Amino acid sequence: MGTPQGHVAYGNCTIVAEAVPGLQNGGVDQARLGVSVPAPGKVPKRLMPLAHLDLAALRRWVITARADLAAYAEALNSLNVFPVPDGDTGSNLLMTMSDAVDEIDRRAPETLVSATRDMAQATLTAARGNSGVILSQLSCGVSEVVEADGGETLAAHQLARVLTRAAQLAQDGVSVPVPGTILTVAAAAASTAERADGAGADLVGVIDAAVAGAGEALLRTRIDNPVLCRAGVVDAGGAGYLLVLEALQRVVHGEGGLAVTGGTEPEWLRISRDAAGSGVAELPVDCGDHAPADGPSYEVMFLLEKTSDDAVGELKATLHDLGDSLVVAGGPDRFSVHVHVDDVAAAVNAGVDAGRAHRFRITRFADQPSVQTPEFVVLALAHGQGVAHEFKRVGLTALTDWYDEEVLRSQLGRVGTLLLCTSPETFDAARGLTTDAMVVAVGRDAAQALAAAAVLDIDAGFDQMCAAAREAAADVASVRVVGDPGDDALMQQIRGAAEAVRGAELMTLVTGDGLTADRIDALLLAVATEHPTLDVTHVAGGVGEPLLTIGVE
Repeated sequence: MGTPQGHVAYGNCTIVAEAVPGLQNGGVDQARLGVSVPAPGKVPKRLMPLAHLDLAALRRWVITARADLAAYAEALNSLNVFPVPDGDTGSNLLMTMSDAVDEIDRRAPETLVSATRDMAQATLTAARGNSGVILSQLSCGVSEVVEADGGETLAAHQLARVLTRAAQLAQDGVSVPVPGTILTVAAAAASTAERADGAGADLVGVIDAAVAGAGEALLRTRIDNPVLCRAGVVDAGGAGYLLVLEALQRVVHGEGGLAVTGGTEPEWLRISRDAAGSGVAELPVDCGDHAPADGPSYEVMFLLEKTSDDAVGELKATLHDLGDSLVVAGGPDRFSVHVHVDDVAAAVNAGVDAGRAHRFRITRFADQPSVQTPEFVVLALAHGQGVAHEFKRVGLTALTDWYDEEVLRSQLGRVGTLLLCTSPETFDAARGLTTDAMVVAVGRDAAQALAAAAVLDIDAGFDQMCAAAREAAADVASVRVVGDPGDDALMQQIRGAAEAVRGAELMTLVTGDGLTADRIDALLLAVATEHPTLDVTHVAGGVGEPLLTIGVE
């Protein structure tokens, strides 16, 4: 088979640098997780991640994002409980992104500047709902940065600026920002991207940091927002924003395909799905005293043109007094206005008074059932971001701040939790928890924990799932190399681990930040040469991981 972009070929095997794309029938898709063996007579082609975004990459991004939003639209709708439970966030985001794709197809722009300008106008015009208007600000951020620089590519620094500008535009457009929403997710993506850029990261590093930051912020929306905390679900708009960023991440990494495949369930959905539609949950202690009272009954949206700054300012003040969830985005020639009100006529008249108001959309909110927190969850406790990323890619919640018992407790299921432990320290932390709920700790290093993650079947029931995880971890003979004995000694450790397991088929190598890229490449090449029958998976574990963890099964 061919080698997916972002993978590195060594001899007759393909080592995955950024792997674990999803769950397949309850387990990890091993063909894409570790090693792909080429068909006879075919030589794998080395393909590299993108160093910059050009017009072709932009097209792939919006098309991929639209496909992902389509795949998850119903899931996002089911999580839509804030600011009102109208169950349309997924549909709104999908329609907003679809119009952007259609506009680019219709106009067929030949430059990145014109394409991003068209995309910004299309998403602003088509924006549906509060989340759709805020998503349009991501397009506006792209357009502003590209036009300011006047180039035909976006590098790492520009991408960080794009995300920062998008977060600023979104924040400025909202009348009363609320914590634990899509705004929080956008801000986290921007801040982590800026930090990565400031540290000298390339395009891959910047988008990886943005996705990681957005993902962590999305999970925190269940705590930061009282309504979501009561419901036990993440913010639907924030989840949609993360999907769009993850689509860009796959484009940058050179990966194809959808975010969703058979059996896939992202971490934010997994921790929310059992809660959705299951009745009112008990209010957790850190949710605040109560959720906000019921709001207005109607959503009013329209486009505003031929206006002025003073008129827009007056419109904002009027609509703010009339209702809530006010977002006024865009400018200077066209604005998208979104507000929740009871007095529809007053909102419409305010728009007409401010300029040329048109394309009105007025929706009466439908009642939706309340939701509750999940009974059972699976958490991975990791040291390095690279290891955490592997668990996240298969739809698991990964905690790198597991040492904070309050943080760890906030993620536990009401009845039971399976904790995948990547070190003796994480295992001890898991076993040391005192709680009325069932806690099962599995694994003592990253190789064992990843093996356990590969066999998880969330539909099998909690007890059976835990038993399968224990068995998978026990089948891994593993070695953790903490110091740096040198390359020859490391290779000897790898040989010894491989020879110790009769009939070994799979080897997992998790590297810490103490190994340079050149040393890792040399080790992988040596392993492929000496053990041609082994399927080898390499995971760049990152800061906090030991020098090398070897797992053989």
